[in-house]
Amino acid sequence: MKKILFVGLALVLFTACQNQEQRYFDESTEIETIHQLFKNLQDANFDDVRTIYNDTAKIHVNSLTPISIDESISYEKESRELFSMYTFKDSIYPEMVVTKKGQTWVNTWPTWVGKVQGHDKEITIPGHATYRFENGKIVEEYVYYDSAPLTAIMAELEKANNLPIEDKVIYGQVDTFINEFLNKKNTAVLDDLINDKYVRYMNDVKDAGSKEELVSNLNVFFTGFPDFKIKLLHKSPIFNNTLFVHWQMTGTNTGEFNGAAATGKSVKVNGLSRLHFTGNGKLDEENLFYDQLNLMTQLGYTLN
Repeated sequence: MKKILFVGLALVLFTACQNQEQRYFDESTEIETIHQLFKNLQDANFDDVRTIYNDTAKIHVNSLTPISIDESISYEKESRELFSMYTFKDSIYPEMVVTKKGQTWVNTWPTWVGKVQGHDKEITIPGHATYRFENGKIVEEYVYYDSAPLTAIMAELEKANNLPIEDKVIYGQVDTFINEFLNKKNTAVLDDLINDKYVRYMNDVKDAGSKEELVSNLNVFFTGFPDFKIKLLHKSPIFNNTLFVHWQMTGTNTGEFNGAAATGKSVKVNGLSRLHFTGNGKLDEENLFYDQLNLMTQLGYTLN
């Protein structure tokens, strides 16, 4: 009799288990989407990242206060310039769970590995992320990681960048920048002049984020004005590795300039540049101001 009861109980339990709805998955369309998300993030394919999220998705990064997906992508794009290396280890260990309320969540445990521009140390940061899906799109995301290792590196770089250096070193770099690069078009000197995190703003608009972009943008002027020359009018005293340079640009427009045919006209334009140098004597930020309208007017162009 006991044996019959035991067999009956086992059958009941087996049937109950068979009828229980599956709530845990290690394979699913949503899991594949998360794999693709991390690949897109690693490759900086932000347009593809955007398609994975619902327009009203709420993103939480080490915070209970959410941001939008557009704000998240904007932050990712801006911060990506800080890194010379940005990758994830092979496995992010995803799993999918369907709650009793019918919500679909994918949990992951990714490990990020990267390097900050200007620093050789490789940083490894494990983290946890969970994503809620509706109709195949992410509608909610929570990401948590220890930012301390990254903060420490950034603080170390900031300290190094602000170490005072001798005025003669900075003045020498300015003279080399003007005389060798700008006036002689010698790009070889930039390796010893430009920091890896170099950024250049022209009239408050960013137009270069590397020495390669600097050369590309200056080539527009070098081509349009083959006799392009910068004359140093005045150098300010140096404070916190920063100085102002008052300069004058002259040249004759005998080549194509910004897609326009040569005018044959000569120009003379004054400008001001704010230059900041790192603790190792390299230029990492340049803010340049000049009257663009004045330049175009001298070339014969008008606003009409």
